[in-house]
Amino acid sequence: MIRVLVVDDNPTARKVLTRLLTPDYHVHAFAGGSEAFNHFMSEGAEIILTDLKMPKMDGFELLSSVKAVDPEVIVFVITGFSTVDSAVTAIKKGACDYIAKPFDPDDVLLRIKRALKEKSLEQGARVCRQERRLANTRYDIITSHPKMLEVLSMCKKVARTDSSVLIQGETGVGKELVARMIHQWSPRREHLFVPVNCSAVSEGIMESELFGHEKGAFTGAAEKRIGFFELADRGTILLDEIGTADHKFQVTLLRVLQDKFIYRVGSPIAKHIDARVIAATNQDLEQEAGEGFFRNDLYFRLSVVTLTVPPLRERKEDIPLLALHFIKKHNHINPGIESVSPKGLLALNSYEYPGNVRELENIIERAMILENSNQLTEQSLRIKIGLEGMESSFFPKQDVLSPEERFNLKWAEKEYILKVLKFCKGRKIEAANLLGINKTTLWRKIKKYGIDADSLNG
Repeated sequence: MIRVLVVDDNPTARKVLTRLLTPDYHVHAFAGGSEAFNHFMSEGAEIILTDLKMPKMDGFELLSSVKAVDPEVIVFVITGFSTVDSAVTAIKKGACDYIAKPFDPDDVLLRIKRALKEKSLEQGARVCRQERRLANTRYDIITSHPKMLEVLSMCKKVARTDSSVLIQGETGVGKELVARMIHQWSPRREHLFVPVNCSAVSEGIMESELFGHEKGAFTGAAEKRIGFFELADRGTILLDEIGTADHKFQVTLLRVLQDKFIYRVGSPIAKHIDARVIAATNQDLEQEAGEGFFRNDLYFRLSVVTLTVPPLRERKEDIPLLALHFIKKHNHINPGIESVSPKGLLALNSYEYPGNVRELENIIERAMILENSNQLTEQSLRIKIGLEGMESSFFPKQDVLSPEERFNLKWAEKEYILKVLKFCKGRKIEAANLLGINKTTLWRKIKKYGIDADSLNG
């Protein structure tokens, strides 16, 4: 719920505004600017309604102070001393609007809603092009493998919490996609998901990129800049390749995770941040911490929940599903292609994928460009590894077959199905996809030929 601070030394005005706003907002009321500012520094707020004339810290001072900490906070100045000069001064200091007492309750509510809508539009305009393009996209992991289904189950459980998550896995397995799924299933899904590749940010500007900087904070800082953590406020930030972060930054990140405050480079003022942190790595971070290459305390802070994404070579039954998904995704390249040929599927399954799912997508995309038929073939897929050996084992040389066997189609079909099942280690769904038949048809043929598919699992 949106947090609102009502600041007025008049108890009646405080009571009226609190009662007006409480049904729709989370409201805290204060009699003075100092108390309100202290609360703002510890808890934060999206909207502040403040009187101008107050003892000690007046409305102008409060306005300037909160804007220095959070330029995005919406401040309404409400006063009984309505003059043009004070209105102009308030706007110049950053007030969103100026409301004179006595005020119309409906007008106040309308102005707040309008300000929130305008702020939302402004924030959207600052989001990077990729995030704008993907803002309304649903993210789904294509899988039927038990290990991946277990990962997804854990994602749903951890999504309901604000606990830090560490996602481990080889390059290209889909760690960012897993992080997006957690965000998509979480209460934070209406706010931004901000991915940051730590290995792509140089050490000298890491803090500036993540926490922002003030104008003139260093050479080249011509303007104030909001960092990734502020963009992710109330949303989720993914720190990808966290294992590459230097020790100095690790200390800073640990402090942010503990205190929920950041400091822009060049600013002594802390800003409260409510961002859910997910970290990802292709390294063994526990081993790195044990050997002193990564801070132990930061590792334990990041790994409240650890998810390990298995490589594609360990879940090859997902390859046909993923291949069809990528064909649909890149259908604009070659609209006539809807599937992969049986030999093409054999080629795809024979490969070990050092680049994992990302490499499989690249292979499919390239094949979509090269293919001239209505199916992706082994020629356009250009995967040779293991295929020739497999094909030779499928079809024995003619001189080892009896004349009856050589021309017996039933024998050939049984032998072919048996070889595919052995290649798939008894996994019937994967074998059916490779054979180009549905699983019911395969089950019938297994029964017909008396094949013990379960004995091939291993």
